[in-house]
Amino acid sequence: MKTREWFDVHADDYGVSLNGAEDILQCIKEGALDSFSVITNMSCFDKCVERYSQEKGKFVKKPLITVHLNIMDGKPLLKAEEVPDLVDEDGFFILTWGKLLFLNYSIGKKKKCVKEQLKKEFLAQIEMVEKSFGVREIRLDSHQHPHMIPFVFDVLMEICDEKNGKVTFVRVAKEPLLPFILCGSLYLTYNLANLVKNLLLNIYSVGAIKKLRKKGLPYELMWGLVMSGYMDEKRIKKLLLLMQRSTMKKKKKLEILFHPGLMLEKEKTEEYRKEGFYKFYCSENRLEEKKAVMSLKNLLKN
Repeated sequence: MKTREWFDVHADDYGVSLNGAEDILQCIKEGALDSFSVITNMSCFDKCVERYSQEKGKFVKKPLITVHLNIMDGKPLLKAEEVPDLVDEDGFFILTWGKLLFLNYSIGKKKKCVKEQLKKEFLAQIEMVEKSFGVREIRLDSHQHPHMIPFVFDVLMEICDEKNGKVTFVRVAKEPLLPFILCGSLYLTYNLANLVKNLLLNIYSVGAIKKLRKKGLPYELMWGLVMSGYMDEKRIKKLLLLMQRSTMKKKKKLEILFHPGLMLEKEKTEEYRKEGFYKFYCSENRLEEKKAVMSLKNLLKN
């Protein structure tokens, strides 16, 4: 593997807010991003697509576009009566990691119904990105990583089969842990909840990788769980060489995941119903992540 091929600088959450989209577009225009993920089901989506169309002629390089499947926030693209087990009485998503985990280990009709409804909504979101951005090859990940839950990942595998080779990438949230262990000076800077998230998703990644290999689909590693919410320049510089060594040793590519798009408080509407998510969208740390994205452009130019 050549040095320049070991990483992919990626931004999530294009489409959460118009201001956030502008931040991501700026990163793209500076040539600092290799790819970004698009949320299709928020009310600002059409304006975000319009801004992309207006700015794409200014891009230094054309970024890859991924569908950021969203079943955690806002309303579905489909009518509420088409996905009754996914929404509340007002038509907003009611799914959480806890509810999906419970379903994963349950048996019965409810799990089957949810799985069928997830598939219909996922296909609607995929088709929206295909239509709006003119993409031909499909890349998939999800908002808050619920696709890593086994029965949800199975839905994506069914979609891969039906798309007859059009799906070229499915995110595997498998983050190398050794670099964090080797960099002792940063121990006290990590969020315990994010460490637990790293371990849980690494466990689920084992089954996900087996399913991808069975279908002949490649996978990448990911960096952006332990430091999720604050992928800052200072710690990235300390960990970068360790991450590179770990990634290249496994002969894999590393998706370096950022959230560089800041949502403004004035952009909040009733569709942002989960307070924890809303605070994440509006966190000033996203400006630090944007700064880190820009700095990586120079650190990784060789």
